[in-house]
Amino acid sequence: MPPRTFHILTESEPFSEHDGGAISRWVANVLPSDGGGIVIAPSADDTWAFPPERVRLAPRLQAYKRIDSLAGRALRWPVRRLLLCRSLAPALADLSSEDTVWVHNRPEFAAAIAALVHRRGARLILHMHNSHLLHRPQRVVRAIHADCYVFVSLFLMQQALEKFPSLGRFEVLHNGADRSIFFPSFSAGAAPNPPVVLFAGRLVPDKGLHIFVAAMRLLQDRHVAVEGVVLGGAGFGVTEPTPYIREMQDSASSNVSFQPYCSGPALGARFRGADISCVPSCWQDPMPLVVLEAMASGLPVVASRSGGIPEMLSKGGGILVERGSAEQLADALELLATDVPLRRRLASEAYASVQRSFTWDIVRANYIRIAQSVIAADKAFKAV
Repeated sequence: MPPRTFHILTESEPFSEHDGGAISRWVANVLPSDGGGIVIAPSADDTWAFPPERVRLAPRLQAYKRIDSLAGRALRWPVRRLLLCRSLAPALADLSSEDTVWVHNRPEFAAAIAALVHRRGARLILHMHNSHLLHRPQRVVRAIHADCYVFVSLFLMQQALEKFPSLGRFEVLHNGADRSIFFPSFSAGAAPNPPVVLFAGRLVPDKGLHIFVAAMRLLQDRHVAVEGVVLGGAGFGVTEPTPYIREMQDSASSNVSFQPYCSGPALGARFRGADISCVPSCWQDPMPLVVLEAMASGLPVVASRSGGIPEMLSKGGGILVERGSAEQLADALELLATDVPLRRRLASEAYASVQRSFTWDIVRANYIRIAQSVIAADKAFKAV
């Protein structure tokens, strides 16, 4: 049997283009060239057009999610480990020494199945998409014994190593953008008036929607001609508004409109209908896909100086502002709204940077390099 890599999604992550999140999107875009890639998820549909034989369901993860949400920190580690082993072991029943298990964003998953994986002679990789590792107990982190830790940004890697300097081998693997969905409009003619500023993503406080709404009100008070569009829901695939969303809708100025969540080509078209992308994250956002998707669409980005976002804009393509500052955000948006040559220059820089560093083809090549090097290192160790 040829080597396989089992990719384990989180208990909250369906393998779905419409209902899944960033991890589902990562797996779907990176694995097609890897014929040995198998997805393990709590649920799945056929929207990614993935071969059914390469998708395995772990429905007990949904029960684990319910128990975890009820018990929280009161759920002791031995019980949590038992629940996770029972949830994941059936999907790994045929795991062999030729295989690799790639756990996404759940240190406790990796810790729970580490003994099983290594008993079969397989390899274990933990891929962190955010800072969950920092908030896990030392005993859980010590139990992981991963052959490699992968971090979605240099920021996230440095943050983890400051707390856990003895992790072992680690790699940085940036996210990417789908060039078949996110690409510039290439339309000729005069710049639209007023320019459209797009806020796309989950409508939750961490993503800074309230900062965007406040900045747009400041722009209206300054009589700056600009149109704000808010696109998304409280979660991926979610259309029902939360109290926070209702509050934002009620308090928004007349230069802001709200549009429902969408994904795939429809989302790409929304980006091409905008002139500026706004990402005012209020937390240390490790590497939001929306920044790369905006850049791939030829949009200049105004974003918070937080997490891995500066890495994404290190070659140009946007303006960074301090987290939580509606005033700075309004200033940057006003600058781009009124300075068309600057807007076009930053848009060109953004597009060039994505093509050079952040396409899924580039991510896939680095993923294969990491997986193969981990296999080679393990075989060399076993041969000694």
